[in-house]
Amino acid sequence: MLNYPQVALDFMNRDHAEFIDLRGKLLDLLSAPSDTAAINTLLDQLLEHTRHHFAEEERLMQETLFFAYPMHKGEHDNVLAEMSARIGDWKQTHDNETLREWLERAVGNWFVNHVSTMDFVTAGFIAMKSKNAGCQTYQESC
Repeated sequence: MLNYPQVALDFMNRDHAEFIDLRGKLLDLLSAPSDTAAINTLLDQLLEHTRHHFAEEERLMQETLFFAYPMHKGEHDNVLAEMSARIGDWKQTHDNETLREWLERAVGNWFVNHVSTMDFVTAGFIAMKSKNAGCQTYQESC
């Protein structure tokens, strides 16, 4: 189980929980001989979920003129490139152990660090901006 903080925006907390759920399902499948098609489906879902989440964060960072947008966006780009490459490698090799180790260690460590630092600050900034602008949330037009 990963220990990470809740952030100031509900949609981000829901997305983070969904990411962890997808990762957990993949780790469960990879811990025993499993169905390649099911793993492919979950990997595709994880990548699509991550793309969607990052796009929404980036939209809000731009709307609020978030000061660290370039650095945060750069990390998103790097993560998506790495995730796409790892998924592509797995679809060619079907090396369960390599994929499991990557999800367990690299993805788990990255996720906790990213949420605890970049997302924590970003969500706080966006929440403050929305409060100052009199909005319920920046997810809706303000």
